[in-house]
Amino acid sequence: MKMKKATLAKKYKFNIRESVAIARTYPHLIGTTEKILRSSMKAAGIAGGDKIIRNNKPAIASLTKEIIETKLEVKSIRSLLERRTSKFEGLTEYDQQFIKTFAREAAISFAEYFAQSDKKPIIPKTVVYFSDDGDLYIEPKKDHCYPTVKNSLRQRIVKILITAKGYVPPDDLISAVEGTRKSVEFAINRINSLSKFHLNDIKLIDNRRTYGYRISPTIMIKQG
Repeated sequence: MKMKKATLAKKYKFNIRESVAIARTYPHLIGTTEKILRSSMKAAGIAGGDKIIRNNKPAIASLTKEIIETKLEVKSIRSLLERRTSKFEGLTEYDQQFIKTFAREAAISFAEYFAQSDKKPIIPKTVVYFSDDGDLYIEPKKDHCYPTVKNSLRQRIVKILITAKGYVPPDDLISAVEGTRKSVEFAINRINSLSKFHLNDIKLIDNRRTYGYRISPTIMIKQG
């Protein structure tokens, strides 16, 4: 059993610490996610929903966070569900035929749930400081500091994204920082990998293929 769990964690690249943190932050929303997924599986003809839910707890925690960070509209939620749930452990080849139907049913349920004003999630924000010298850090700074280097491409990218409202399309970002597509993509990947390493597992930049880049909505950037 231990080997099986380790294999699954490696296969789906789930961060166990992250899923625990999400569960503590959104306990009632994870329960809602499980309920909607279970009922939608049944409606779509996917058998064994209870077992599938039990076997994919870390994935469902991560999925809940990702749903909250979408526009909370049917189209965006459905697309996310199709990508994520198709990888759930326990789904048979037969079940895979019903993923689109299941995702549509679930997306409608999620959108209706969040459409209620008192159900819209309040996303807690982690304060990250950004200094003029290009240091990104959380307190205590001596333990959690990532220097992006003053006037570097990475610092310019962060500056643009901080001032933007919502996503910045890739071409607009490339033009604004005077970089190339390859250099900007590399810099953003580097920012995320090093911010996760230095800033207590924080992923600074969201990347959505359809929309572009933005500072994660779970982060509040303050002048350091």
